[in-house]
Amino acid sequence: MLKAVKVYLETMGCQMNALDSELVGSLLRQSGMELTADPKAADVLLYNTCSVRQHAEEKVHSRLGWACQRKADGKAIVIGVLGCMAQRLGKDLLSRYAGVDLVCGPGQLARLPELLATARDQKQLAVDEVSRASRPRAGKMPATHRSAAVRQGEQEDDIAAGPALDRLYDGRDVLSTHLPGQAYVRIMHGCDHFCSFCIVPFVRGRQESRSPQSIYQECRRLADAGVTQVTLLGQTVNSYSHRPEGGSETRLADLLERLSDIAGLRRLRFVTGYPTDFDDRLLQAMRDLPKVCEFLHVPAQSGSDRMLRAMNRHYTRDEYDQLIDRARSIVPGICIAGDFIVGFPGESEEDHQASADLIRRTRYRNSYIFKYSPRPGTLSAKRLGDDVPEAQKKRRNGELLAVQAQVSLAGNAALIGSNLEVLVEGVSRRSGKQPKGPAAGQVQLIGRSRGDHIVVFDGPKDLAGQYVNVRIESATALTLAGKREA
Repeated sequence: MLKAVKVYLETMGCQMNALDSELVGSLLRQSGMELTADPKAADVLLYNTCSVRQHAEEKVHSRLGWACQRKADGKAIVIGVLGCMAQRLGKDLLSRYAGVDLVCGPGQLARLPELLATARDQKQLAVDEVSRASRPRAGKMPATHRSAAVRQGEQEDDIAAGPALDRLYDGRDVLSTHLPGQAYVRIMHGCDHFCSFCIVPFVRGRQESRSPQSIYQECRRLADAGVTQVTLLGQTVNSYSHRPEGGSETRLADLLERLSDIAGLRRLRFVTGYPTDFDDRLLQAMRDLPKVCEFLHVPAQSGSDRMLRAMNRHYTRDEYDQLIDRARSIVPGICIAGDFIVGFPGESEEDHQASADLIRRTRYRNSYIFKYSPRPGTLSAKRLGDDVPEAQKKRRNGELLAVQAQVSLAGNAALIGSNLEVLVEGVSRRSGKQPKGPAAGQVQLIGRSRGDHIVVFDGPKDLAGQYVNVRIESATALTLAGKREA
């Protein structure tokens, strides 16, 4: 009997990449390969990459340097680069790293087994032919976004990934989800917004929504396998819109209502939202459908109108404030998370303070705050220049993190004494050895509330994937701690 090929698959980046890796892992196992967590024991090293920030790409270069050196030292391995960075750099990766055998963009992941099968004989590239076949057509682009796409470059090498990934969805191993009882489900691909800083439309392609029937069937298979929480993924998930020829349109609110009928599902989430694409029907669905969690991730990126224009965001600060006010009015107790970029080209101290003010006003549960790094091919990299000194970026980043920490601590402290339903994810990374005596068999567990609060408490390991009620006894800016209720 032939020995199974061992594959090490490492994921960088967002939930999209995590889901891609999960789907790829299922496909590779079905092709007779075996996944391993030890890169030194692998016959194939695959890196599923992110291109959104420079730091993510630097991490990949570090991994490739190590892997190629192992290969140069005589280790018989196949090295592959998948995902957004593979799409962006393409052939450049093959020329830069002599040891790399395979470069595969997001839209061609379904071809991975066949590419790996021939990689020992011939280097493979599954990017260029897709890019040429699926360039954005200005006539098809929403009017509000067309000029942005044209400005962003005569480089219109994006990738339409929808139909090519159907094979991945259909073959998904529903028992290998990223956390017990939980699963991601992609409902759309790509993005049409063309923010000036963002590489996503050029590596993930134009916006394309999956059919509600396909999404429903996938969620039902997951629920039948024991998944109780599904998170719907999209680059701008609230833009979801599917209209079959001659049929009626399905929006995200309609989809949530349909998925709520699936027996076994207990929680529905969706990320990430774009501020201009919300309507009251979606917020009302969050209020009225018991399975839909009261949580929104709605990135602002800046609190300054001047910066929002430069970022090619299609809303003003006042419009964003109105959205938050509507959300809090329609959905009692809603929790909101945000994103911010500090040090965007031309950002002044006044712009920076406007972002700090927005964090305080919105009272985010948490915010993802990043220093600006120019992404090759985007409008901001081409036209605006990276003119905010690194020292100022670092200071502003720290200041926004400090403001958010104050806001988060106040919000978490207000929950002390309350009871929260928590979906247990597993043992906390900070859990020490099992205690002896009356607490024997107990470890520190970690889980999340409906509002996506991180909650730690003591309990047995076998609670992973289950729901428990936790009475909150203490809080930090990041974490709630409590005691499991009987």
